[in-house]
Amino acid sequence: MAVAVPLIRPISDLHTELNDVCAQAQETQQPIFMTKNGKASLVVIDCAAYEAQRQHERYVQKLREAEIEAKYREESVSQSTLDETMARVFEVWGV
Repeated sequence: MAVAVPLIRPISDLHTELNDVCAQAQETQQPIFMTKNGKASLVVIDCAAYEAQRQHERYVQKLREAEIEAKYREESVSQSTLDETMARVFEVWGV
């Protein structure tokens, strides 16, 4: 599996080549690491790529939560048991 080479540009490109930086971020959908004096200073990422990354992080978090719940809750509840329990709850609340 090939590892993607990070996109690295000098921070001065934000002043001199902003349109090119924006186009590269949109085309690659990868973060662009901006450097100042040879050191990482900030990261530029397209909004759609950022939202996709955040959505992926939310999915991973939900999977982790489900794994933890499954680990500590070994039993499952059948649909009929759930239906009976909910019917009793609704009966008590007069719904």
